[in-house]
Parts: sequence; structure tokens; C-alpha cells
Amino acid sequence: MKSTEITKFLVSFSGQIEHVTFPSGIFDEYLYIQYEVVWGPDWEPITGLPSGTSQLSRPGINPERVVINMPIEMTFGSTNVYGWPQLVITVKARNFITGDTLRGYAVVLLPPTAGRRCVTSPLLRPKPATVLGEWVAWLTGRYPELNDPKMLADGKDNYMLRTQSSGTVTVSATMVSKDLRKLGYDNEPPAYTKYS
Repeated sequence: MKSTEITKFLVSFSGQIEHVTFPSGIFDEYLYIQYEVVWGPDWEPITGLPSGTSQLSRPGINPERVVINMPIEMTFGSTNVYGWPQLVITVKARNFITGDTLRGYAVVLLPPTAGRRCVTSPLLRPKPATVLGEWVAWLTGRYPELNDPKMLADGKDNYMLRTQSSGTVTVSATMVSKDLRKLGYDNEPPAYTKYS
């Protein structure tokens, strides 16, 4: 093998978790998010934080939206594209009556093409297993939580999970790559032709 032969590519992501939206409004004192980046077996993190927690935020003029603006920046090295990095987001609410309660989970695939991308992903909340559990969750505002939210990125064990949609989270990110094309992967965004 020649010393100049390329066997690994680098991918860098930077962006932010912009805001969380609940169509029925936000009735909690504060919201915050926790994120974890999940990647495949051939991927190696080079720089950046693989997990983080945001500040506490409140809704402003719009009672349906809470602006978070949590920065994300990571660089990875890999030999193939299997296990492309994903962002697992947990949205929690803090109020002084019930403490910290779950508002939903979201999974976002980090941009696979070069350039900036803005994605809105639904927030999913696990449903209680019994009618009594649903009644207690409605009464107390405390819903079941996943032991390991990273299982959502895998997809293998999710078929038995009962969920309900509870809002959306918006993420904007930019991807820059090095040597991806030299290894035979085309990550350029599609060129759109304007027809007259």
C-alpha cells in the first residue's frame, strides 16, 4: 500500500438546535434539551462534544415556540458511510410542581450532503402501557421515559414502542467533508433545474 493512498474520509458538522414547537402551547415554566450523537462502528469522533445539555428557556411572544439555539459541532473520521451520525434529542420541562418531566424525543440524521440543511423532526413521547398508567400520566404530567434514548437511532427494537406525537424540533446544520469523493462517495447536493 502506498503511503499516499487515502483510506479514510473526514466529515465535519456544525450547526444548532434552533427551537422546539408545541402546537397546543407550552404550559411549563422552562424547557431544556439534552442531545447525544450516535454513530456507527467504523466512525471515530475526532473533535467536538458527543452529548450536551442546553440552558433553561421560556416561550417568548409566541406561546407555541421555545428558542433554544444550542450549538453543535463535531468532526468524524470513517472508512465507510454505514452508521452515518444521528442526533438524538430529548426535550424536558422543568416546573416547580412536578420537577423535570419528559416532553418528547426526536432523531435527526446529520446532513449527508455538503452544505447547509434545516430539518424539522417530530417529537415522540412513549405512551403508558396500561389505562391506569395513562390516567396517572395525565393527572401528574409525568410520562414514561426511555432508559436509553439512543435506541431510537438504531431502529431494531422500536417496533414494540407505542408513541404519540407531541410537537417538533428544528435543527440546522452544515456538513463539510474531506476525501469523501476520492473514496467514491458522491455527497454533492442534487442540482435542480429551473424549467420555464
